[in-house]
Amino acid sequence: MTYIRGKKALITGSAKGMGRLMAEEFARRGAELLLVDVDEEGLEQAVEDLSSYDQPVHTFARDLSSRKEIQELRDVVQDEVGRIDILVNNAAVVTAGTYEDVDDDCDQLMLDVNINAVHWMTKAFISDLKRGTDTHLVQLASAAGLVGVPDQVIYCASKWFVTGFSEALRLELKQGGYDNVSISIICPGFVDTGMFDGAKPPIVMPMLQPEYIVGKIMDAVENNVVYVQEPFIVKLTPALRALLPRQVADTIMDVTGANKAMKGWKGRDGR
Repeated sequence: MTYIRGKKALITGSAKGMGRLMAEEFARRGAELLLVDVDEEGLEQAVEDLSSYDQPVHTFARDLSSRKEIQELRDVVQDEVGRIDILVNNAAVVTAGTYEDVDDDCDQLMLDVNINAVHWMTKAFISDLKRGTDTHLVQLASAAGLVGVPDQVIYCASKWFVTGFSEALRLELKQGGYDNVSISIICPGFVDTGMFDGAKPPIVMPMLQPEYIVGKIMDAVENNVVYVQEPFIVKLTPALRALLPRQVADTIMDVTGANKAMKGWKGRDGR
C-alpha cells in the first residue's frame, strides 16, 4: 500500500478539473500539496478552497509545455519543499478535428503538454521517488491511449505514449529493484470536466463524473493498482483489439458511435 498521510504530493494541472479534485482528496488524506498549473488565479482559488483541510499547500504557476520551466520547477521545489513522495502527471490538453484540419499550434501544444511534459516531469522527479519509501507515480492516460479514434489523431498518439512510457518505466523500476516506487496508469473514457464538451460518448461508454474517476485514482494509489480502466468496456478494449478480426473491430467502432464521438467537440473555452 501507499500511505498518503504525511507525504508530499505534486499534482500538475491542479487548478481545475480532476487535478483540483485530486488535490482535495490528497489533502483530506493528510498530504502536503504541491499544486502546479499555468492558471495562477486558479491556483490561488485552490489554496483558499483547501484551507479547511489544514494541510500545507504550495503553488507553482508554470507552463509545462516549456522544458525550461519544468527544470526551474524542479529546482524551486528542491529548495523550498524538498523531496516529493507522489507525482501526479495530470495536466493535458485536447483538440479535436480531422488530422489535416487541426491547427498546427494546437497539435504542438498537445505534443508539448501531453507527451513532453509527462516525460520531463517524470525524469525531473523520478530520483525523488526512488530515494523515498512507499512512493507513487500517477500517470493520467486515457481510453484513447488504448484504441485509435477518428478526429483525435494527435491526442490518441499522446495518450498511447503515456501508456507505453509508463508500462516500460514500471518494468524498468521493477527490474532495478525499486519496489518502493509504484505506478498507476489511469485510462478513463470521457470524463465530464469540460474538456470534452460537445463530444458524444459511444453507446457503451457513458460520460463519467470526475468525482467517480478521482475516487478510483485514490483507491489505486492507496492499493498500488497498476491500471484504472473505466467504464468496464475499457477493461476489455486491449483484448478485443488483439482477438477480433480488424474488420469486426472497425465495425464495432462504427456501430457504437465511437468513430463519430468527437464530431461535435467544442471543449472547455474552445480548447
